[in-house]
Amino acid sequence: MTWADAILRLLIRRRDRDTISGDLLEEYRDHVLPTRGRSAALFWYVRQILSFVSPLTWGLLIGVVLGTLQLIDTAVEPLAEDTPGVMIVIFGVMLSLWTLASIAAALPSRRYTRAIAAGILAGVATMAVLNLTAIARVNIFLDQIRHRDDWINLVARFDASGFQSLRAYANWEYLRGTPTILGLGAVAGGVCGAIAGLITRVTTTALPRASS
Repeated sequence: MTWADAILRLLIRRRDRDTISGDLLEEYRDHVLPTRGRSAALFWYVRQILSFVSPLTWGLLIGVVLGTLQLIDTAVEPLAEDTPGVMIVIFGVMLSLWTLASIAAALPSRRYTRAIAAGILAGVATMAVLNLTAIARVNIFLDQIRHRDDWINLVARFDASGFQSLRAYANWEYLRGTPTILGLGAVAGGVCGAIAGLITRVTTTALPRASS
């Protein structure tokens, strides 16, 4: 369990590390491991560790990972379109991760409202980062992606807009759409949180955790 304890210590405040780490290890060794077996006990321990990661941190991390992958994909294949199939897969991954983040946040208290709040926070954080990486992609790869088929409508709107610069217009459109993007993240995250709340409520196995 050395690796798991090292991860735990990275996630909590320095002054709480010895106390929380010691209590959790004691609970694991004295109660969870003898009653559940090694595999189930390890799963329990990992879930306790994940519960120390805030929904905001989860959301930011998900956004950074997905946004970085998007930038890399654009650099490799700048003319590859964001097809509906690809977007559905990406959104499905985000929904799953938001649900897991909400479960981790709600496990200690099993409060339904805690799960919903966690989902909303994770959703907004992820969409904020993805919106920023989308703006970065526009500014870095504009000369290439402006020729993509999925940019036809935006270019047409630019031609009728009176803007002198496509770059300025594209940035303005992305910034103008930011409240909508964040709102979608909040709604979708809230739904994930509601699902997570139901999951934690129907869970019958006790999941004790050391108090922080």
